Amino acid sequence: MLWRYAGDHRLGLTGLSAGILQLMHPAIGAGVAEHSAFFEDPWDRILRSIPQILGVVYDPEPEALGHRVRDYHRTIKGVDHRGRPYNALAPATFWFAHATFQHAVKQMVDRFDHHRLTASERDGLYLDGVEWYRRYGVSMRPVPTGYAAFRIEWQRQCGEVLEMTPAAERAVDIALHAGSQDLPFLPLWTRPLQPLVVSPVLRLTAIGGLPGAVRKRFAIPWRPDEEAEYRVLQLAVREGWRFVLPGLRYGPTAAAGRRTAAERRRTAAAERPRAAAS
Repeated sequence: MLWRYAGDHRLGLTGLSAGILQLMHPAIGAGVAEHSAFFEDPWDRILRSIPQILGVVYDPEPEALGHRVRDYHRTIKGVDHRGRPYNALAPATFWFAHATFQHAVKQMVDRFDHHRLTASERDGLYLDGVEWYRRYGVSMRPVPTGYAAFRIEWQRQCGEVLEMTPAAERAVDIALHAGSQDLPFLPLWTRPLQPLVVSPVLRLTAIGGLPGAVRKRFAIPWRPDEEAEYRVLQLAVREGWRFVLPGLRYGPTAAAGRRTAAERRRTAAAERPRAAAS
């Protein structure tokens, strides 16, 4: 299930809200504020980080890559703006960062895909995400055992743990008010369209993708007409995605992983007759 969805381009439609949720976690927000140039060049950090995070799903050596990603975080520790110590490799902190990606994948399917997940598929998708997390080599202690337990813990995190940290406040302000100029992954010819199309889509997906309880808790503005626009966007993507060629549906990391897996299957299939003959 995770292999099918994690590297889908539509993950970009739920990834921004996942990033805001990360910044609302006190330890993650402090780590980004103090150890990262995220707000100086946010798109550069995203474009460097996401391929490696998805590589832990699709790479031929996923555990080696996962351990490398984990080790990037060894020096990210300190004291937040309220004087509380934090450490990026504290299991509960590292797990919540990962949980936002699992949530983003599930939200992508629920909002932007025609397929409706069954209860068993939701369990399977969640357990695939647990394997994704295991490959980082961080303690499994905070990981809920199943999807039902995950939902309970997710609601607790949203209702009790998350805060409007300085980093999250800045990210929400950018999502609400800033434009989308100079996006490095879009061709130059799209720039005249960005204020009309890209900026509204980024705002809708970043704020609309947040859990309603989080928007309400932190008084993040969200009008009924914006909810209607967000639902129209979801419908448009669901309907339009049917016409996207399969080879264009995945980002580079997922596409490379799928090619490698297909080559391995072809090699294994070719070797079976020879092994039987010998």
